[in-house]
Amino acid sequence: MSHRGPLTAVITTVLGATLGGLLIWRVYRTKRKRLPSIQKAADPVEAPRPVRNEFTPAELRYTQQPPPTTSTPLPLLEKEFKAVECQTTQLSPATVRIPSYEQLLGVKPVIVSSEEEWQQLWPLMQKELSVFPVLGLDCEWVKPKGVSVKGRASAVSLVQVASYSGLCVLFRLLAFRNGQQPFPLSFMEVLRDPHILKVGVGCYEDGKRLTRDYGLSLTCTVDLRYLALRQRQATVNNGLSLKSLAADVLNVSLDKSLELRCSDWEADELTLEQMTYAARDAQVSIALFLHLLGLRPEAGPASTSGSSYSELAARCQGLVDVPFRGRGDGDDRAADGERRRRTRKPPVYESPESGDQQVPDPRKNNKRKPLGVGYSARKSPLYDNCFLHAPDGQPLCTCDKKKAKWYLDKGIGVLQSEEPFVVRLLFEPSGRPDSQQDYYLTAKENLCVVCGKADSYIRKNIVPHEYRRHFPTEMKDHNSHDILLLCTSCHAASNVHDSFLKQQLAEEFAAPQGCEEGVRLLEDADRRRVRSAARALLSAGEGLPDQRREELQDLIKSFLNMNEEQELTDEALQQAAGLETRIFNEAYVPHGLKVVHTYAEKGLRGLMDLERRWRQHFLTTMHPRHLPPLWSVDHNHNKFIRKYGEDLPIKLN
Repeated sequence: MSHRGPLTAVITTVLGATLGGLLIWRVYRTKRKRLPSIQKAADPVEAPRPVRNEFTPAELRYTQQPPPTTSTPLPLLEKEFKAVECQTTQLSPATVRIPSYEQLLGVKPVIVSSEEEWQQLWPLMQKELSVFPVLGLDCEWVKPKGVSVKGRASAVSLVQVASYSGLCVLFRLLAFRNGQQPFPLSFMEVLRDPHILKVGVGCYEDGKRLTRDYGLSLTCTVDLRYLALRQRQATVNNGLSLKSLAADVLNVSLDKSLELRCSDWEADELTLEQMTYAARDAQVSIALFLHLLGLRPEAGPASTSGSSYSELAARCQGLVDVPFRGRGDGDDRAADGERRRRTRKPPVYESPESGDQQVPDPRKNNKRKPLGVGYSARKSPLYDNCFLHAPDGQPLCTCDKKKAKWYLDKGIGVLQSEEPFVVRLLFEPSGRPDSQQDYYLTAKENLCVVCGKADSYIRKNIVPHEYRRHFPTEMKDHNSHDILLLCTSCHAASNVHDSFLKQQLAEEFAAPQGCEEGVRLLEDADRRRVRSAARALLSAGEGLPDQRREELQDLIKSFLNMNEEQELTDEALQQAAGLETRIFNEAYVPHGLKVVHTYAEKGLRGLMDLERRWRQHFLTTMHPRHLPPLWSVDHNHNKFIRKYGEDLPIKLN
């Protein structure tokens, strides 16, 4: 055995060296063969290719069919969108391809007039938004009678939304007007979703119209005119309207004829031309957005980060929810503005007998601000989530940091911890929570309770102040439960819904509402004529005919008990021009007080019913998704009954 050991070792060594040399030589030859092919960009080794979202004519067969109408049955609707749905289910963000403008504009729109029809399309739209969280958006309204005699524009008739693939939904609003039927919850949520961009020309203003007419909240809007000015290096030649941007950026011609723009958008059946016109506005908007951000068909597959909301929003930084401030607001809006300028009348001074509604006070410029001006978002958080503890350590409530520090500054509390900020009181509080499952012990987030937007919000009184102010003191103390945070858009939408309930209460309890000052104070016609005469003399002066000037002077002298021989001084004219023409109406009862008084006739439970009605109204109309924990429509009701009893004498304020 000993003489075979060295021989075996030698043979093993030789074989190992030979095999090792062959392996090294093979690797070397392989590298030499691959090097030229890499340098020349040769075809790679065949591998399973991922499914790509390439919009070929075969995949868009449904675009050649007539567009479905409101009577389209569900099986046909599913068949027409089968190709797009198959693409969407197989997409991965890394393999998405942007369609060309011709392909995007070739997709036929779908009309929706009911909640059922929207629900049929929503799963497909939801898949599209999961790939690119962007919607092209536009609105249409009846324009032949676009401005009423009171100056209020017609209500929006149609909302067009289009996804990145060209899928376009024409949502007809006539069936939802005046609460005929509720809007689909998913439709409301996609409009106010702060993580889905809505792009278009004048889309911010369109959102204001939707809020005014239907109480719909539209957030996360980007005006394409800002984006065009920021992104494009070359000058926009033809202006900033949608038609001009489409021609300059996409080389696409849009039909903006007056006949189409001013057609009847509330007709029983929309024509093919109307549908094409409306769909093009939304589809061109999304195509412009993708082009301006460099997401073009020739750019190849979009990266995963490029299709996320955070990436898209970062590239639109500073442009989200910003109204456009420029010379032109688009074709329709420019035409409306020009029409208003042509029909604008010069100021006219009317005679004192006809009232002084158009006679301004020449002594001062007292222009009234439009409703909502000066109503801005909070600059600091509402909830600091500091805690107050009893002397024995029992949690009492949350509070803001200013109040917590007040106890420290007064020497009646000691700091327990910095994070969270906890102050233990050195005295026995007047009351303690019934349990640790109390609303006032929960930490609350500084965000809109409806849509979750966290960068701008204002306080919302769930029970409006005009009712709460008349509640008994027992129901007004510690009512922060009914003060929630809403973003400016959701706040405006909520106010619209509140106006509907207020009108309903006004009809139920014969408590008319309106301008409180105009109802509570009566106008004295004689004093109004005297004031108008004095203002006319101060503003027109010597420009009035002699006879007319003497008539006005006699009217003022008679009111001031002056003799005809006495001269009317400037001081007397100033006094007459500043006359208060309104007198208090002693029979007037405010709307809010009358409603509260009627509910209070049923005692404490009656007022609870009013409180519950407003809370439930907020839940039903706004569908909040981010309510604080333990928020309830019956908050504190059982506590009131235990503490005060059902026979509590109601003293209204």
